Amino acid sequence: MSSVRLLWRLTAMNVMTTIEYRGAFLVYMLNNVLGPLISLLVWLTVSEQGVALPYTRSQFVTYYVLLSVAAMLTSTWIGAFLVEDIRLGNLTPWLLRPAPGILSYIGNNLGEKAVKLPLLLPLVAIVAVVFRHDLRPPTDLAAWGLFLLCLPAAAATAFFLDVTVALLAFWLDDVRGLLRLQVLVGAFLSGRFVPLELFPPELASFSLVQPFRYTLSFPLEVLTDALSQRELWLGLAAQLGYPALLYGLYRLLWSRGLRRYSATGA
Repeated sequence: MSSVRLLWRLTAMNVMTTIEYRGAFLVYMLNNVLGPLISLLVWLTVSEQGVALPYTRSQFVTYYVLLSVAAMLTSTWIGAFLVEDIRLGNLTPWLLRPAPGILSYIGNNLGEKAVKLPLLLPLVAIVAVVFRHDLRPPTDLAAWGLFLLCLPAAAATAFFLDVTVALLAFWLDDVRGLLRLQVLVGAFLSGRFVPLELFPPELASFSLVQPFRYTLSFPLEVLTDALSQRELWLGLAAQLGYPALLYGLYRLLWSRGLRRYSATGA
């Protein structure tokens, strides 16, 4: 069986498993919408007080309405599971199969997102209707094309960043603290809480090059028309370069980590 066919079957299997908990996932998606909605209301209130901000009201609305969808499609939760599989020896069955072990985690990621998206879109549509007078998505098809190109690259960046940290479990007894720190720092630096354009000037250069920007913020920046032509091309290079770089790092840590792999069941 080819890796593509195996990935398809793993994804389908995870879709069926996730459907059993669709009620719980609906609650998760409601939370996924409420967080950006609260942030949007806060920033709209701030802008109405006459504070000079780099985003207009329409840009704020567009950013936060689309944030829920982009955040869900690029999110990852694999790190904690991979750490436990390394610690408990649950990698062993996959190592005995003629397929990359990472496929099971990719299948889980894709399968859950296939179920989450139909649950999320109606909730986002309600928010979009409420803010319809200020919602200004781009009418240029090229912008949407770039957005659709950036989304899978952002998802790959987030995924392999998560996996890379988790693979430190081959050398460390407990990396759960590092994973929690990554989630916290990533939420802040990816633009989930605050658009990166609102960062202080002292952090501007750093915010443009750090990898978390390319897990969420950059695709949204493309749609909010917040980039100059130069920033757009440099950002696209980084958006496509980070997945390749992190994939190479994953391969290196995976191959070296397996030489040390020893756990219950291994």
